[in-house]
Amino acid sequence: MPKYDAKTLQRQFKSAASLRIRKKERGKDYTRDAGYWDGGLCDWGGKHNLTKDCETIAQGFSKLEELKVVEKELQKCTSEQEFNATKSRLARQAEEIERGLQVRTGATSSMFGICIIWADYDTFLESKLRPLRSELNRLKGNINNQQYKYYEEIKLLKLEQKQIENRMKENKRKAQSEKDPDKKALLLQMIEDDGKLLEDNLKKQKAIPASNLKFDPDKYVSDLIESMKEAIEKGGRGGSGGGSSGGRNRNKKEEDEEDEDDDGNGAGGSGSGSDSGKKEDKKENPLQNQQQLIIFGGITLLVIFYLYSQKEDKKEFNYYDF
Repeated sequence: MPKYDAKTLQRQFKSAASLRIRKKERGKDYTRDAGYWDGGLCDWGGKHNLTKDCETIAQGFSKLEELKVVEKELQKCTSEQEFNATKSRLARQAEEIERGLQVRTGATSSMFGICIIWADYDTFLESKLRPLRSELNRLKGNINNQQYKYYEEIKLLKLEQKQIENRMKENKRKAQSEKDPDKKALLLQMIEDDGKLLEDNLKKQKAIPASNLKFDPDKYVSDLIESMKEAIEKGGRGGSGGGSSGGRNRNKKEEDEEDEDDDGNGAGGSGSGSDSGKKEDKKENPLQNQQQLIIFGGITLLVIFYLYSQKEDKKEFNYYDF
């Protein structure tokens, strides 16, 4: 649905009434429009102002935008009483907007508070209001179809969804560090079994009228399991952590921790032995560097001493020859 603000409506309406405005400027017709087109007031009895009239119409659009959060408003409710009260309030708002969209014209009346001039441009006005009415009817139907039992059911299913996904993540973590092939295969089977439960859960959620799930449960679960399998095969370096958001990028901190675990449990040897060897290497390196510096310094001193001795010998020799 297109969105219109007061300035946009004013610009478009003046363009639609451009011929009328030119005739009025020549002083031949529409003299009772008075200052309506120039920021002033009309002289049709209502003393309307174009800018304010456009703001009045634009309010209908802004109120409709407020109604679009109906599902979020209802999801916040913690009791059936609060739910029904919120639903009634939203329904009244929809009715108020609908009444404001009823075009009423006549010799001495105005259309929902705006100047009678607009009655001569009902086609233009209708082109702006038609999408608004269509969207309003959709929202009214949505509000009337909301039932508290749906939201209660969604809450329970989302809680179950979180528990299933947490089990899948935990089994993935165990499988990444498991060395026994049989135990790893069992963990993989548990992940797939939970995947079926998760798929059934998401399908139930999507079938509820109040649900806002937009993705395909089959594909979501299939991608999730595949990413977990890849993570397990790669030792936890390239997989997904799963989760209700369906994201595949794991937290960097988690990756670093898992990388450290992998380094400490390398295949074919003891993790603790490997770590101790690295620590010894790190301890030996500074000592080796110190020894090299001492040797290099000693050699440098010997070279300097030798050159100095040669110079003194040359001076002494020259002195006695002279």
